[in-house]
Amino acid sequence: MAVLLFERSFCMHIAFVSLGAFGHINPTLALVTELVKKGVRVTYFTTEAFRTIIEPTGAKFVAVPSWMAENDKHNEDGEKKEDDGGVAAAVPFLFLNEAGAYIDTVLDTLKNDKPDAVVHDFAGIAGTIAADNLKVANVMLYTSYPSNDSYSVAAGFENCPPDHPLRKAAAQLAQTYAEKYGCRLLTVKEIFDGHGDFNLVMMQKKLVPNYETFDDSFVFTGVQIGKRTAFGSWKAPDNGKPLLYSSLGTAFNNWLEYYPILFDAVRDLDINVFAALGSIDPASLKDIPANVEVGQMVPQLDILSQASVFITHAGMGGTGEAIYYGVPMIAIPQMEEQAITARQIEKLGLGCAFPDKNAITSEGLKAAIFKLLIEPSYKETAHAFSEDMRSLGGAKASAEALLAYLKQ
Repeated sequence: MAVLLFERSFCMHIAFVSLGAFGHINPTLALVTELVKKGVRVTYFTTEAFRTIIEPTGAKFVAVPSWMAENDKHNEDGEKKEDDGGVAAAVPFLFLNEAGAYIDTVLDTLKNDKPDAVVHDFAGIAGTIAADNLKVANVMLYTSYPSNDSYSVAAGFENCPPDHPLRKAAAQLAQTYAEKYGCRLLTVKEIFDGHGDFNLVMMQKKLVPNYETFDDSFVFTGVQIGKRTAFGSWKAPDNGKPLLYSSLGTAFNNWLEYYPILFDAVRDLDINVFAALGSIDPASLKDIPANVEVGQMVPQLDILSQASVFITHAGMGGTGEAIYYGVPMIAIPQMEEQAITARQIEKLGLGCAFPDKNAITSEGLKAAIFKLLIEPSYKETAHAFSEDMRSLGGAKASAEALLAYLKQ
């Protein structure tokens, strides 16, 4: 029987389709590596910028064009118009246009090499289109909250007028794709609340509101930790002081007003600090304290594994990684999904939250850092959650669950 299962795994072909962003790609790397180890052929579709981090997994990399890279002004416009529903209208529009840029390359590559499944997250809409078109298993990865009757991600994207130009344009794109590719109608609800035939949730149940309401098609395997070598390695100073790590994520680090607040908060604390800057040029920052090191693209897992406190935007990638390493968090959410996570972090005793980023002061941030460093309950809770997270099996459990489903 073991030989038969191995042979069937060896013959399998699985396609991954991902938005070209670290927050969407990083959680898949360990899973892809594990599948390749089990003899599965993996074809991975995303933008050229990520070739160097995907090819080491053993997957076949296929570059796709990016509409978003050519039209990032829409993202900027959307983020500036939260009061008139701009974000809620812009995000589906962006994702659908990106799917339109991807899909012909995906289908042209796979039409004569049909996969057993197409794996993607909610933003990888071309994955849904391809699975429907090729009539193969549609596997959804959840690096954030899954939806069901008791919880809706889509509800956070419905606060814009139905006649908003971007909402109307998104609806037209969805209709075009349904007619051209024979896929389901990709409404806002379908994009954010739709399920796959099989669903891998890269979270622990304890962090998911109403987790007990999800059926057996949802498998919770926790954060997927594996080797990441693209940004080198990092070692904390050998001075016995606790380490504070600050990262607001690759999409949200570009908040210049935050860094003077952070620097003033930590300047007089007897700790080491590492601040990840993302796209911000370190030269643009003034008066960096002596106990602060800054970097743009950094080896986050190396840093988190040595950290005592993590300041985060509460994106699920970084949140899950912090839990894995047992690090208490200070959450500064930037959007609704992150606000949910920030509330959960505070409610569950994993840290504290600043719901309104515009209300943060250096004094308030300093008090929060000090609180997490000296109150043992935060470290104890983070440690308990870490043990639970590690027990879920991560990438190995995800690979085994996915292959077991496909072999049914």
